[in-house]
Amino acid sequence: MNIGIKIKKYRELNKMTQKDVAEILEVEPGTISKYENGTIEPNIESLKRLAEIFNVTVDELVKDEEEFDVTKINLLEVLREQKEIGLKGNLYHNTQIVFAYNTNHIEGSKLTEDQTRYIYETNTILFEGETIANVDDILETANHFKLVDYMLEVADEKLTEKIIKEFHKILKEGTMDSRKSWFNVGEYKKLANEAGSMKTSSPKQTPKDMQKLMEWYDSLTEVTIKNIIEFHAKFEKIHPFQDGNGRVGRMIAFKECLKNNIIPFIILDKDKLFYYRGLKEYQNKTEKGYLIDTCLNAQDQYANMIKYYLK
Repeated sequence: MNIGIKIKKYRELNKMTQKDVAEILEVEPGTISKYENGTIEPNIESLKRLAEIFNVTVDELVKDEEEFDVTKINLLEVLREQKEIGLKGNLYHNTQIVFAYNTNHIEGSKLTEDQTRYIYETNTILFEGETIANVDDILETANHFKLVDYMLEVADEKLTEKIIKEFHKILKEGTMDSRKSWFNVGEYKKLANEAGSMKTSSPKQTPKDMQKLMEWYDSLTEVTIKNIIEFHAKFEKIHPFQDGNGRVGRMIAFKECLKNNIIPFIILDKDKLFYYRGLKEYQNKTEKGYLIDTCLNAQDQYANMIKYYLK
């Protein structure tokens, strides 16, 4: 890791802007930008000042760090500990925001990432001008934060239909859908639905298909990332709930990764077209690799997030 990357890392960890650092060093903000992009390097005096600002040693700024192996950490333990501590700016904190924003945005939420962060950090919502927000977008964002916490509680438990139904109940609780008698929050669908243009299991067939899916998954002697992706594709094909299947399915995948000491993945909104195409091709049995590659790419992105906050 070069000096510029480290300067940016410590600046962001200290919640400082380039302008903040520049004012303390008495240089132009553009100078800090050049440090961070590697155009120029700070002299020894500037390094000493930067180390003081970030409360680190000069060695920590200039020396290369040993390669950080994310597979050797107990990620579930880390996330649980950080949840209990309750500090901002750590892996748990940012996992909550990144996960909620992207998984809800994929499903049509209009909230921005900044608004999602604001809801999580302040339990309030920030609007600009005459912006209008769907109440369910706000509720489901807040519910997703609760869902992540519940998922962490049960992450090391065997996956069951009871847990899956509880995921759905937490996600949809209090929403407009939950007030519809036919919606069946926390239970399997009563009415037929679709996943895009894909046909799904009928309401009558859904319990049987879910039982079959769980029996297949339980029969695995060792769970791999590809098994988890396959479970996800099959789950989305069944589409057992009236709505919320994508978010529940992606939460199941995260849980099962943690349980099996596999780096989880969060599908980002910018990759949703690749994700949808991957699901369609996987479910049509034409090509499995597209969905697998999309999920593995998302896994790499989350691994980088882990390195950033834990290294």
